[in-house]
Order: sequence, then structure tokens, then C-alpha cells
Amino acid sequence: MKYTASSPERIRVSVVDSGAGLPPEKLAQLFQSFNRLGQEASSEEGTGIGLVVSKRLVELMGGEIGAESTVGVGSVLWIELASTAAPEISVEGLEPPVIAQQQVPTGTRLYTLLYVEDSPANLDLVEKLIARRPDMRLLTAVNGTLGIELARASLPDLILMDIHLPGMSGIEALKILREDSATMHIPVIALSANAIPADIKRGLDAGFFRYLTKPVKVTEFMDTVNTALEFAEGKLCQHK
Repeated sequence: MKYTASSPERIRVSVVDSGAGLPPEKLAQLFQSFNRLGQEASSEEGTGIGLVVSKRLVELMGGEIGAESTVGVGSVLWIELASTAAPEISVEGLEPPVIAQQQVPTGTRLYTLLYVEDSPANLDLVEKLIARRPDMRLLTAVNGTLGIELARASLPDLILMDIHLPGMSGIEALKILREDSATMHIPVIALSANAIPADIKRGLDAGFFRYLTKPVKVTEFMDTVNTALEFAEGKLCQHK
């Protein structure tokens, strides 16, 4: 698969194979409904409508679809769509943020939150939310291994963990943190796009303090952070 810019406003995605290829007369029939191009008696299942449906969907999005083929060489199937700016991260209830944190009064208890996440967009979102807390600093790690190392080195008050991380999952990282006497008392909140009940139960059973799902609900997020910090303070007293 390859991506090319056919113009500043259009992006073409091409899928290339090195199969038998199609002669011109069959290529012209490629997007006809229920036409399997002579493969009706083959062992390959199908009804001959997949490309027709694909063509309709692409056209509904204002795009184009086409194919090129050479017998004995292979085929190229392509779609072309209008390019657009990356979407904003979906957040419920997020007001325009003030990134610059306020000055923290002398003597105020400072908290540390470690966010383990490989998505720059999600990291940026949480940074905006934590900016509402002048008494909190944010540390970040882009994978579970770095997150564990940073947790051991900085001993944060709270950890926010993505489930799907490169290298090791958030659940695997949580298990390691729970087995380490230095970090086992730190509450870890899962923040994941996996929102089905089975995923949430699996996360809570693994030992996450709370399991939050995306899109982020700002009030729920901030309330959960507050609850986790209260829990962490209680645990810290016991730990001492």
C-alpha cells in the first residue's frame, strides 16, 4: 500500500499486487454488480458486490476509485479522496484551555502525575487538562518500559496509563508496577478507547484504580484525578 498526493487537495491510496492481472475487457467490468469476472466456479467465495459497495462509499465521500492491470504483471486498485486537516481530539466539555499554569502559593502541596501514552495528540489533551491544576506537574512516557523506569525514579502521586502501548500493554506495565514495593501503592488510572464492558472489567480486575474511556469527559476526568490523589495520600501515610 502506498500514499501519494495527486494534487495539494487530493490524496491517492494505492494497493498493488503481483497476481495474474486482468485483460482490458475484464478490467472494464470490474465494478459491475454480481460480476465475478469468470471466477464463479472457483473455490474462492464471493458474490461480486464488494467493489461495487466500495465504489459507492468512496463516491459518497466525494472521492474516486479505479484500477489498472497488466496480464502477467499484476494490478493496482486505488482510491482518491480530498485531503483535510487532522481532526481535533474528541473531548466532552472542554473549554478553551489556558496552558500557562498559575503561580502556586508558597507551601502548597505539589502533586506529580505520570501519563504513559504514545499518542502525541492524547498527550497534548491531558496536558491541557492538567494545566487547570496549578498544584500538579505532568511527566510523560511514550511506552510501558519508559513509564516503569520513570515511575521508579520519580515516584509520582498518580499514574495515567493507556492500554495499547508499543512493546508492552498497559496491563503488563501495571503488573510490573504492582510487583515493585516502591510503586505498588501508586494508584494507576486506565484511559483507553476500549469502552466495551468486557474491556473495562478486565482492566479493573487487573488492578487499575479506575478505568476511563475516550472521548474524555472533563468533569469525570478531573473528579477521578481528585479521588485518586485523596486515595494516594491515604496510601502514602500507610506506606510511611
